[in-house]
Amino acid sequence: MGDLAVTVRMNGFVVEDRVLPIRRLVRIGEVDGADVTFPGADVVVVRMGDRLALRGRHLEEGEQMEIALGSIQVSVEHTMRARLPSEWAGLVDWRFAAAAVLVTVAGGWVDAAEAWADRLPDSPSGIASLVQRTLNAVEPAEPDGQLSAASTAPDSPGVVDEVVAVLAEGPRHLPDDHTSGIGWYPWYRQAVPTDDQVDRAYERFGRDASDLTARRQLARAAYDRDDHEEAAWHYTRLLEQEPSDRQARLRLAWAEKRLGHHSPEIDHYRRLLEVDEGELAARAGLAVALSRLGRLDEAALELDHLRAHAPMSPHTHRAAIMFHALQGQDREALAALERCMRGRHQLSDEMELELRRDLALEPALSRLRTDKRALSLLHRHLAAAAPRPIR
Repeated sequence: MGDLAVTVRMNGFVVEDRVLPIRRLVRIGEVDGADVTFPGADVVVVRMGDRLALRGRHLEEGEQMEIALGSIQVSVEHTMRARLPSEWAGLVDWRFAAAAVLVTVAGGWVDAAEAWADRLPDSPSGIASLVQRTLNAVEPAEPDGQLSAASTAPDSPGVVDEVVAVLAEGPRHLPDDHTSGIGWYPWYRQAVPTDDQVDRAYERFGRDASDLTARRQLARAAYDRDDHEEAAWHYTRLLEQEPSDRQARLRLAWAEKRLGHHSPEIDHYRRLLEVDEGELAARAGLAVALSRLGRLDEAALELDHLRAHAPMSPHTHRAAIMFHALQGQDREALAALERCMRGRHQLSDEMELELRRDLALEPALSRLRTDKRALSLLHRHLAAAAPRPIR
């Protein structure tokens, strides 16, 4: 069995290059106790016989996978067995020497790398903030499409997953605290529950990929750590096995939304409403998704339906926040936010967390995140538990 080779680059420069032996599972990324640390994702790699499974993919020996996290690029390879240590060590030395020369020329990267290194022991929110500052400093290449995790091939031994490029219809949902100057992202992350059983779920899933209970747990854990691609992949597989699972379909719609894939998001909401017209979360999500695509007449009809059948529901107010924000109607969006905060106790814990996630990550709310009126509103309702300025 081969090992796991991980190479981490920041703005193209190698900052970490390691080979990890893997018997059951290893964790890499932005998590306490990770074997290789980098900001922007929490990735669990599970050994499944002679293959390694991660983020909805299976890697045979010799295969590799690239993970793009803004200015951070991570290359993960399932190495061939019996790789000679001297061969790998020579490769590491060569890369380090090349990186050292480049770092000497690119002085700006040194500051970013040193800041990252200094802050690695900090909370995940601090690392995420640093990633955003780096992204702000370096002009990223214009993406011509995104990969939908829902498009990977089914779980089949010996089958190489096929990934189909899906053109994103909107931006991904990422923190922008470096722009607002407010700690919206750490405020949201403080409310995310911790699942102490997720490692066991990975072990169960590694032994039996048909374990639906383990897959549901892994899907929820992926979404809660903002790994929307892995969440979408798991929820897609759940629906393949249980097409009537309405909770999985709703959560898949949320994951697609966070990835900017709004047409499939709309399809999932419509299928939910075909079964239950009173599904308020699906109706609200549909109104917002239609607004994103500029289908404002259709969105207005869905919002009118919500206002007629559930005028006091926070789902209705949440949809109104987004509907108005997407049209630049800040005053109306703030009024809807006020009504939503008054009725937030009607929401389940999960839906209240979704509201926080929207306030922290929604691209459509980026302008409101810089508006002192929005922050003042939350302080009235949450007092000391409201978001705070970044110091």
